[in-house]
Amino acid sequence: MKNLLLITLLITLSQLSLAATDFDGNCRSAYHDIICLRFDDARKKIDLEKAINPANTIPYLLDNYIDFITVMVGEEEKDLEQMRQNRDFRLQHLVNGDSKSPWYLYSQADIYLQWGFARIKFGEYVSAGLDINWAFRLLEDNEHKFPDFTPNKIRLGLLHALVGTVPDKYRWAISALEFQGTIPQGIRELNIAFTECQANKQFGFLLPEVTFILSFVTINLSGDKEATLRFATSFNTPALSLLVTQSPLICYTLANLKMKSANNDEAIILLSNCPRGSGYYPFDYLDYELGIAKLNRLDPDAYLPLMRFVAGFHGRNYIRSAYEHLAWHYLIHNNSEKYWFYLNRIQLRGFSMVDNDRQALKNSQKQEIPDPSLLKARLLFDGGYYTKALAELSHISISVTGSKLKLEYTYRTARVYDEWGKTDDAVSWYNKTIELGFNDPSYYAANSALHLGLIYENASKYTLAKLNYEKCIEMNFDEFHFSITQKAKSGLNRIKNR
Repeated sequence: MKNLLLITLLITLSQLSLAATDFDGNCRSAYHDIICLRFDDARKKIDLEKAINPANTIPYLLDNYIDFITVMVGEEEKDLEQMRQNRDFRLQHLVNGDSKSPWYLYSQADIYLQWGFARIKFGEYVSAGLDINWAFRLLEDNEHKFPDFTPNKIRLGLLHALVGTVPDKYRWAISALEFQGTIPQGIRELNIAFTECQANKQFGFLLPEVTFILSFVTINLSGDKEATLRFATSFNTPALSLLVTQSPLICYTLANLKMKSANNDEAIILLSNCPRGSGYYPFDYLDYELGIAKLNRLDPDAYLPLMRFVAGFHGRNYIRSAYEHLAWHYLIHNNSEKYWFYLNRIQLRGFSMVDNDRQALKNSQKQEIPDPSLLKARLLFDGGYYTKALAELSHISISVTGSKLKLEYTYRTARVYDEWGKTDDAVSWYNKTIELGFNDPSYYAANSALHLGLIYENASKYTLAKLNYEKCIEMNFDEFHFSITQKAKSGLNRIKNR
């Protein structure tokens, strides 16, 4: 009897000592806090989980989530170094987890994936490619072992959608592992995951993350304006509408969808009421977006959120763009002194990693004053105020404009007609823009070719779509080059074999 009790005790102790890998209730609550940028609250729950359930390895993934979001939102190198110091320590804990759990390989893959994206933010492209490749390999293995595991679809969907847009000089990093995928494939997987997270309580806690990712892919890679509008309506469900009031990330996601679907007024309301303040990690980019949205409406107080952004943000991206928008604000309000002040500030602070900042720097170096009516038309168009944009364009006399002004006038007219749904007029004006600006270094002709490709793709005229996407890529222009050619490559990826 004594030996039986001893054996039973030993078996029980050995079972207790086995490392667990599970998103239990406490971890899900901490994850929710992280997505809501309430990092201090999340850390308390993570520490509690480590104390009461030391065998669970998921808290180390959650620690990495905090570091990752801090790096992506704050963009400070000191935070990247902190994440770098913790990487191997956390991976070692995850490797010692329960290898029979579907979270086992997934959690390791997520560390590599988050680390890869963080490195991209700071220009470490080669190392980032290797990390993302390793994440992909782990996710593929996990998908083979657990084909019904919804989180796999979120990560693989994102990677499959992104792979077709990798710049040619970095494709070697994915070719060795035959890392392949298409944008439609990725969007299908993300939509399946989105539906499963809405319907399945087991994975419902991942709804904010898949929503954020699917929004990014829909806006930037799908080329489908109707899909953007449809996806925005999904926020009317109780779960997502509540998240909008709780999470600055999800609030920003919906506001971005509104801005991209010509609902700028609604975006301003959302951004003005986004959850912020004590208890939340600072999300300064909300001020940048609010300033842009208000400037698109030509609001007289648009400068206020832009000023908050440049004063409070210590990261890398969109600082130069913010200064340019401040300059534009003062130009359209007839203050040339402040226009020049903020235009010159562009050269004194910020980086040039994203297209908006690169273009702001180039515009600053040109030391030119944009045509006020064309600038107002551009801003109003970006806000979806198409009637007002066309009214501003009507103030310009084509017969007296120079070649550069005529090119921009032609392009802006095409864009208004396109977004307004007047496709035949848009096609005509786009073709005029390409004819006028084919050899011009501005982005007008290339973006016209891109949008002609989108028009023909949506009309299932794939030969014409392919012709215009290729024309866009072949053009020699230097404004917004990466983002425009990336979208053209996305278009070619979507219509491949069609």
